[in-house]
Amino acid sequence: MNFSEQWKKYRRKKTKLGIVMDFFFFALLIAMVIPDSRKVVSSTIIRYSMFQPREVEEVIFVEKKDLSFRLEALADGTEIMPVSASGKTIFLNFWATWCPPCIAELPSINKLYELYGDDVAFFFITNEEPETVRSFLEKRGYDLPVYILKDRVPEIFYSRSIPASYLISQKGQIIMKKQGAANWDGSKVKRKLNELLDKN
Repeated sequence: MNFSEQWKKYRRKKTKLGIVMDFFFFALLIAMVIPDSRKVVSSTIIRYSMFQPREVEEVIFVEKKDLSFRLEALADGTEIMPVSASGKTIFLNFWATWCPPCIAELPSINKLYELYGDDVAFFFITNEEPETVRSFLEKRGYDLPVYILKDRVPEIFYSRSIPASYLISQKGQIIMKKQGAANWDGSKVKRKLNELLDKN
């Protein structure tokens, strides 16, 4: 059976929508095989399947020693510790430029930062080379407070996977924590932040 006959047989069995879907999944499969497009495709799929993070059910408090780890600001190389933001609402995010789930959630985190950057201490933490991170951010137009990790991650924030994010209240309680991509720009997160910041 030649290609023309096979095509006719295939078309008889399929609806137009079925044909379109078959071609879509075939193109997706090809894109996932090509290294340059794999990260883009997988992060896009993740982005459209993300949910908002939930509040932590158990009561967990972060001590000052847990926030006393060294970071280097990507912007100017100054050294800082998250403990310097004690008494403020803190958002910690551990991420990397090579991580599709991290890339997927960045647009929602960027929106959250644009809304709450003046009131919340944001720390976007990576252990990659500064130039790699700088190039990534410039290419995508993000202006986030990114820090290079200079110490071991404290046990309370240790995660086997990234992204790993933590929303910490002014009193040091972990309000939300999420391992994996999440939609941080949703109404649930904003409502909780407004409550913590007394903006209701």
